[in-house]
Amino acid sequence: MRKYLLFGLLPLLAACGGSDTFSPTEDAGMQLATQVSIFESKDSQKQWVLRADAVDFSDLKSATLKNPVLLLKENGQDSVQVTGDTGTFDYPHKLVSIDGHAVIKSLTENATITAEQFSYDVDKNRIWSDTKTVITRGGAKVTAKGGVETDSKLSKIELKKQRTRLPARTDELKLNKDTLHK
Repeated sequence: MRKYLLFGLLPLLAACGGSDTFSPTEDAGMQLATQVSIFESKDSQKQWVLRADAVDFSDLKSATLKNPVLLLKENGQDSVQVTGDTGTFDYPHKLVSIDGHAVIKSLTENATITAEQFSYDVDKNRIWSDTKTVITRGGAKVTAKGGVETDSKLSKIELKKQRTRLPARTDELKLNKDTLHK
């Protein structure tokens, strides 16, 4: 059975004001909480954790996030981290959007993916971007003009309208024994 837990409920109930620079609306009665964590558990293990410095809960269908960090788990271990300047969590559709200098970093592989925006579908366990995306792994860099789509492990990455930059030195092209055995 899946459980969604929202930490920071007490600060949410106590917070009735907020910063004009963060709020998507200027309506009175805005609900702003700080240092919030939202996560999903299955079989007593967290599947993903979404943290933010500040969250605006004034829209009942989605939360607006400041400095979000989405941490994806694999077998209970941290595997992928997605960060950005702002974001949203759409409750009914279970979609997380992270915007502004968005970065996906694999915590198990030497891979980083950057774009202006990434989306994460909780139910389908996939991440995608429809904007220009740059994937860096080791000395290789690939640019996908139309974005990417990947699973939460970054093991299957589909590139759209790609461009590849080869390493400047030939020694960067050589495979070492460790790479071959992964």
